[in-house]
Amino acid sequence: MAPTTPVVAAPKVMKHELQPDWGNGLIVEDDGKYLILYFERSGLKKFIKDKAKVLVPVTLTAAEMTALKSKANGRSKKPRPEGSAKKKAKAKAAPKARFTTVTDQITAFEKLFAGGFTGEAFVEGERGKPGVEGKEGLKEAAIAFAQKTLSKEAFSKSTPEELFENARLLLKATNIVFPIEGSIPFAGMDPENRTKALAALKDLLHGTGDYAERLEAFAGAVVLKDSKGTLKAVTWPFATVFGALLDPSQYACVKPTALSLQGLTVGLNVEKSQPVKAEGYRQFLSVVKKTNDQLKTAGQAPRDLMDVYSFIYRTHAEKAAPAVVAP
Repeated sequence: MAPTTPVVAAPKVMKHELQPDWGNGLIVEDDGKYLILYFERSGLKKFIKDKAKVLVPVTLTAAEMTALKSKANGRSKKPRPEGSAKKKAKAKAAPKARFTTVTDQITAFEKLFAGGFTGEAFVEGERGKPGVEGKEGLKEAAIAFAQKTLSKEAFSKSTPEELFENARLLLKATNIVFPIEGSIPFAGMDPENRTKALAALKDLLHGTGDYAERLEAFAGAVVLKDSKGTLKAVTWPFATVFGALLDPSQYACVKPTALSLQGLTVGLNVEKSQPVKAEGYRQFLSVVKKTNDQLKTAGQAPRDLMDVYSFIYRTHAEKAAPAVVAP
């Protein structure tokens, strides 16, 4: 009897529905909980296996598979001839903190908002007065709206259509998320993607387990497209605004550029250009919490992490005052 040839499972190749520019991704590790894939144009990416709905299998020819495996193993199929590579880009200058200390930043903040967090300027121009509804209520009204319409009870009693509309209105309720990255593509979702988005939003806001991992799963499950039907990546402000408004005592809204610069002020190094992932959120949250601690040590009284977000964002968004030149 002829010996039996063992059957070896072929390597699995996937594509990310929301990131087609990444190319084909070879699964290089599967430990049951996480998947690690090597994408031909974006390198290694890690996913929560049970929630990686955006990964779809693809079939490659033998030659394509060989080329992908070669890249994954760090080998180039055809080395570039000497001198054919593009000129190396000039090294980017390291970003500099706008404020040396949080104390300096508080001085700038109080020039913008006399009286600080409790002053009339901040309440009427940034936070909003309790009880005032709509856009005039600013972030205070948006927080109240989120806690009323996207609470755990609301998810059990409201129709899917009502929940979706309330989520859309919340995206419009503040200037945290630009319409072109938030309310406009969100409103344009087809029915199937709306159902997926609501399920992911419910898990984000009321699920169990680590919030950062739920945030990553939410960003991967939401399908946004522009007016031409091209897929749009979920941004940090979009992904984080729902939790930050529902429970601003625990969760932070992320504007990556401002928080990356803030990290330099409080002694934390955070990359601004990273995709919406769990570890990135933890890093940004550390910046917000450390800033919050230093504000309180300095005698300031932010109500919650939304006030801390406003402190960081507004002090970095405002143009620096021009230098005064002596005559």
